Amino acid sequence: MMNGTKRIRTLTELGPNSPATVARMKLDQKDIDRLADLGMRLGAEVRVLQSAPEAPLLVAVLDARIAVNYDIAKRIYVY
Repeated sequence: MMNGTKRIRTLTELGPNSPATVARMKLDQKDIDRLADLGMRLGAEVRVLQSAPEAPLLVAVLDARIAVNYDIAKRIYVY
């Protein structure tokens, strides 16, 4: 981060317990709708609680904890 600006990156690049805001989801509408039902939508604050290379991520969204497939997480952009 330079001069207080936030860098857009994928959910898979987010460090553990670092809060971020969902900026974009390059997913099929079906996947966007499913994630929205779980609380993950544009503007939502998220935190990655647990991750491993090429494995699903455990993500905190609102008061929920959800697992996000690694391939889907690579197409969710946060800042």
